[in-house]
Amino acid sequence: MTAVKTQFSLEPWDRDRRLHELGLDLNPLLNIIRQVIAAGAEATPDHAVNAEGTYRYQAGVVGLRRAFKRDKWVKDRENNIEAIRNDDLKIKIAFTNVDLACKNEHEPQPRSKKGKGAEQSCSNKTPFFPGVSWEKPQDETWRTFYLMVDKKGAAELSQPIVSEDTFTGFIERIFLLDTSDHNPTVPDGNEPPIILDPQVSRK
Repeated sequence: MTAVKTQFSLEPWDRDRRLHELGLDLNPLLNIIRQVIAAGAEATPDHAVNAEGTYRYQAGVVGLRRAFKRDKWVKDRENNIEAIRNDDLKIKIAFTNVDLACKNEHEPQPRSKKGKGAEQSCSNKTPFFPGVSWEKPQDETWRTFYLMVDKKGAAELSQPIVSEDTFTGFIERIFLLDTSDHNPTVPDGNEPPIILDPQVSRK
């Protein structure tokens, strides 16, 4: 893992403060998480093995775009990453399924490989904290966050560093919903589904 000191927002007051600084509200994010879990539950043992992850991914992307489109967020597809962006704050948010979220001792890992586009978007290590000294002028610095949801519904909004097709460190982690607060119904199957985030290649 990359040696990066991660900034955590764990308590409700700290979480809400950081979300406000990022131009976001908690309730729309919680609604998206519920939509993601419900979409994954549509998969049955008769579906393709990657159906649950695909349904969850699509629900996450659509949910982000519909929830915040009136709050200075617009659709973004730079580097083939399906996301939303806020041009005023220079922030992008994408969705990903992860193995385990909201555990201090464990850094979430994506359930599918992250490509060069994600690596390029998440290579800038300058954090977004008011009052800090910037390595670059703020208007030249974009930050990419991911809404990360695991199979049991735990979720966080976090800013990873991507290299070698995965998350190798975190600049910031904002815990949104622990599994103790959420009990999704997931489909039963003989084999655990493979969770995929589709990578879009454009000619």
